[in-house]
Amino acid sequence: MQQILMTILLCTVLAGCAQPQLEQPRVNGSYLVIENDQAWAVLVEDGRRIEGQGRVVDMIKPNTQSQVAASYVVELPGCGRVQWLSERSDVADGTTSLMSLHNNSAQLGSSGCVVAEGLSRVWTVLDYSG
Repeated sequence: MQQILMTILLCTVLAGCAQPQLEQPRVNGSYLVIENDQAWAVLVEDGRRIEGQGRVVDMIKPNTQSQVAASYVVELPGCGRVQWLSERSDVADGTTSLMSLHNNSAQLGSSGCVVAEGLSRVWTVLDYSG
């Protein structure tokens, strides 16, 4: 009888420890990758990757005294010409720059544009142009 009671108690304790699997966090990000005259706009949302390949139309990297850290104009299929602009912000613990997406083109909101979902995101630019 004592053995049955211990078995029931052990099963009750173990059943209370069983937890459902928690949902794992998913990767999110928005990246502009530049290599010479080629560009890739990459959006990662909930582990799903959307990529658009285009070409660099214009690239400006002003001096360190400018408020603008860099500007990239990229032509993407279905989006037209899109500009990524980074603004410099000097703060007490160093210089930071935030890259944002700018465009006047009506094509940017179209369903064929790969970066349409990333309008309000902060972008990371990886420039391998040298």
